[in-house]
Amino acid sequence: MAVPTDQPPANPMFATSNPSRPTTAEKANSIEPSPPPSFVPSRKSVSPSHQDGPRLSTGDNAVAALDFQGSVDSNNDLPSLATIKKIENYHVLDRDGKSHTFRSLYTGKHVARRVLIIFVRHFFCGQCQEYLRTLSASITPDALLRLPLSTFIAVVGCGDPQLINMYAQATNCPFPIYADPTRKLYQELGMVRTLALGEKPAYITKNLVKSSLGSIITGIKQIPKGLANKAGDFKQIGGEFLFEPVDIQSPVNAVQWEDMERTLERATRENNEAAAAAAAAAAAAAAAAAERKRDSSDSRLEPDSDDKETGVGSNSKGTIKKEKKIFGGQGHRPSEASIDGKNEEDEGEEKRVTWCHRMKTTRDHVEIPELMEVLGLDGQGEPIKDSRRWTKALETRKGTGFSMAGRMNTMKAEAGA
Repeated sequence: MAVPTDQPPANPMFATSNPSRPTTAEKANSIEPSPPPSFVPSRKSVSPSHQDGPRLSTGDNAVAALDFQGSVDSNNDLPSLATIKKIENYHVLDRDGKSHTFRSLYTGKHVARRVLIIFVRHFFCGQCQEYLRTLSASITPDALLRLPLSTFIAVVGCGDPQLINMYAQATNCPFPIYADPTRKLYQELGMVRTLALGEKPAYITKNLVKSSLGSIITGIKQIPKGLANKAGDFKQIGGEFLFEPVDIQSPVNAVQWEDMERTLERATRENNEAAAAAAAAAAAAAAAAAERKRDSSDSRLEPDSDDKETGVGSNSKGTIKKEKKIFGGQGHRPSEASIDGKNEEDEGEEKRVTWCHRMKTTRDHVEIPELMEVLGLDGQGEPIKDSRRWTKALETRKGTGFSMAGRMNTMKAEAGA
């Protein structure tokens, strides 16, 4: 007679108990963790008896608890007004490390009436970088500015704000980028953690090996700056949230196109300045290294000689002066939280999330055709060579909710009549 053997569950974290022969997972853990009710893991790996469980704490420790293996079926329920009210004064950081309230990203006197906030993974993630590159090529600020209701995009990552310049340059993103190193916004808005890849989306064109290698190289380049381990939580995944006015007829926030165009010009200028500053810094470092090598044989130069101002002779002082000349004024940009850098403390009109999507895997952002549809833009983006993936991108809708895109089309038609 054959002796039955235990078969390992698809996911040991949610293994069902066997009263006669406990599994290895049960021996190691006397209490099985249960998934929170708001986020139900895939039915393929979860026993029905474990779909209910105790509620998790809403404190900071809840972030670690929402740690699933494999694909996570995130609940795309829209955040309530109470949730938005709770997090509106949480803070994010811009590229200069300046703090801004989360509310100032989506409402205020000089903020667009509709704002899509995209939460990405860590700043070294090649897949999120590719997503923003694809998005930026298909959805331009100019196209958003010309919609019947002014619309804009903001990006939030979970790493160190010092990496934002690198990230903006790598993605060619013309939209403002912020950092939430605490991940509190991710937690309160229901975004979870996983390393599951999931199916390859249409916005990914590079193969996995090339993308992963690019991420590693990006991290290595940050070692001299001490930022190699500050990209953010590698398991944190994000999502997309569209903020729109509670009252579409509200006269508040009549943002002029001129203001929005100035924002676009400023973002482009700052990205160019960041790239130029990085190139100049690399050139200065190379020159300083060559200079140290030439002067290593002569250490008796007078430190107070006239050469110190040009960087010859007194190596360290000269290098410092050169760096100041290169980076002078780069750390003094206007606020990015408001659409034109003006006062972000203006209360603005009340807004709510009318459409949202939470990622289930590390490459599960909403496809570009759906995003353009939600924003009310014409077109579907640039088609890819893989017809199967492109067809799926055109047909599949991941998000939940109803944006004002339909009403804007009516407004556009009425204006043209």
